[in-house]
Amino acid sequence: MRSRSTITQLHGSQQQTLLALSVREHLERLLHSPQFDASTRSREFLCFVVEQALSGHHDQLNQTAIAMSVFGRGGDFDGILDPVVRVQAGRLRRSLERYYLLTDDQCPVSITLPKGSYAPVFTQASVPDTPSITSSSLVEVTSHWPGIVVQLFASATPDDQPLAVRIKDDLTAEICRYGDVHVVRGPDFDRLSPQKQAATRFELRGTLRRSGEDRLVGVQLLDRPTGEEIWSDEFHTMPNADRWSGSLGDIARVIAARVASEQGIIARLLAAESVSQPLPAHGAKAIHHCYRFFFTRQIADVAPTIYALEQLTRQRPDSAVAWAYLARLYYTNQAFELSEPRVSIDEAISCAYQGLLLDASSPRVRCVLAGCLLMKGELQSARDELEQALRLNSDSLAYREVTGWILALAGDWDRGIALMRHTMQINPYCLPHVQHGLWADYMRRGDVEQAYVAALEYRDPTFFWRHLMLASCLGHLGRLDDARMSIDSLLVLKPDFHRRGRMLIGHFIKPEPLLEYIADGLSKAGLPLL
Repeated sequence: MRSRSTITQLHGSQQQTLLALSVREHLERLLHSPQFDASTRSREFLCFVVEQALSGHHDQLNQTAIAMSVFGRGGDFDGILDPVVRVQAGRLRRSLERYYLLTDDQCPVSITLPKGSYAPVFTQASVPDTPSITSSSLVEVTSHWPGIVVQLFASATPDDQPLAVRIKDDLTAEICRYGDVHVVRGPDFDRLSPQKQAATRFELRGTLRRSGEDRLVGVQLLDRPTGEEIWSDEFHTMPNADRWSGSLGDIARVIAARVASEQGIIARLLAAESVSQPLPAHGAKAIHHCYRFFFTRQIADVAPTIYALEQLTRQRPDSAVAWAYLARLYYTNQAFELSEPRVSIDEAISCAYQGLLLDASSPRVRCVLAGCLLMKGELQSARDELEQALRLNSDSLAYREVTGWILALAGDWDRGIALMRHTMQINPYCLPHVQHGLWADYMRRGDVEQAYVAALEYRDPTFFWRHLMLASCLGHLGRLDDARMSIDSLLVLKPDFHRRGRMLIGHFIKPEPLLEYIADGLSKAGLPLL
C-alpha cells in the first residue's frame, strides 16, 4: 500500500495550481464513481467546501455559510436549533470513508473531512521517485482545447513582406478575440513543449500576391496530425460584383471569423467529431460539446452540456471562455425552457461576471453578460456593457453582429440595426442573430413583408422562434393556411404557448407595443395568447 502525505502548506503558485487541478480532477472521478454512495445534498456539500478551500475562501467553511449556500437557509440560521450541517457532514464523512475503503490504492489524491471541522484536507499518495502531482495533469486538461499555429504569410515580393506580417498579426489578434482557439505564432511554436505542440492541432498558412492593382490573399487551414487541408479560400482587395472584397484588415478579420468563430470551420469540425463521443464530457472537451449543441440544437444535449461546463469551470476556474459558455447555456435554457433543472437568470449573470473578471476585453463575455441583462430587463446596463465591448474592440468583427442585435433589442434600434447591416456587408459568416434583429425592427415599423423575408432567412428551425416569427408575419399578411402550418410547428415545440407565449416572447422583446403587435399577428394566425 502506498503511504500518503497530508498537504498542509503550498509553496509557489505553480504547485498550488497543480494541486488544485489534481484535486478537482479527483473530485470529478469520485462524484461519478459507483463506490461513492452520497446523497445529492452531500455531493453539493462536498463540492462547496472543496471549492472554497481551493479558492482560499476559508471564511466560507463554517456552519452558517454552508447552511446558506448549500441548504438554502436564511441569514438568521442557528446551528443549535437546526443541525442540518452537522448531520450532513457526518453522512458525508461516512460516504468518503466507504469510498476510500473500496478504492484505496487507486487514488493519487484523497479528500477527507476531519471531525469537528468543515475544512477538507487533501492528501496525496507518496510513491518513491514518482511525483504524485506533475505538469502532465495540466496537459491532460488542456490537450483537448483547440489550438492553432498561425504561420507568417508568404509574400511574392520583398516589398510586400511588411503587408504579409501585418495580415498575420491582424489575423492572430482577431482569432484571440474570439477566445475559442488557443493561438500560437509560428516563430514561437518550436519553443513549446512536445505536449503543447501535440495539443496544437491546427495550422493556418497563407500567401500574399499581386495581380495588377489587386492584392490576393490565399489561405489554407491544415489538420497538423494528418496533413489534411480542411479549408482554403482566396480573398481580393479590388471590388468585383461577382465576389466579396475588402481591405487587407477586413480580409484578416473575415478569415478569423471563418476559421475561429463559433460558427467557423474549427468549431464545426470539433462539433461533428463530438457526435461520436458520450455526454457529459470532461475537461476542455466540454467546449466541443458546447459547439455541438449550438450547431445541432439537440435539446437532449442541454443538461449534460451544462453539467460538463460546470465541471470545466471547477477544473479551469481561470477560463473566461468556460464561464461565458456556462452563462450562455444557463440563460438560453431559461429563455427557451429546454431542460430541467433551470437556474435563475441571476446565476447566469453571476457566471458572466466571473468571465468578465478574467477577461474584461472579451467581446464574447460582454455580449453574454449583455444578453443576460437584456433578458432580466436591465436594458441600460446591457447597453453599457456593449458600449464598452465596442470601445475595447473598435475594429474587430468578433461578435459584432451579436452586439448590434442586443443593442437593438435593448432599445438602441437605429445604432444596433446599422451595426448589424455593416457587419453583414463585411462578414459573410454572421451568426443568425442578425435575422432575428432585422425581423424585430421590421415588425416594429410595420413592414411585415420585409419581416417575413427576414424570418425565412433565420437559420434556427429547432427552437420555437422561427415558427413564431413566420406565423405572426403570415397572420398579419392574411396567409392563414401557411400561418396555420407554422402554428402547428410552434405548438409541437411549445404545446402551451397560448398560455406562456407572452412571457417567452418578452424574454427578448421588451417594448410593449411591439410585443402586442407580434401577439396580434399570432392571434390572426389562429393562436391567441392569454
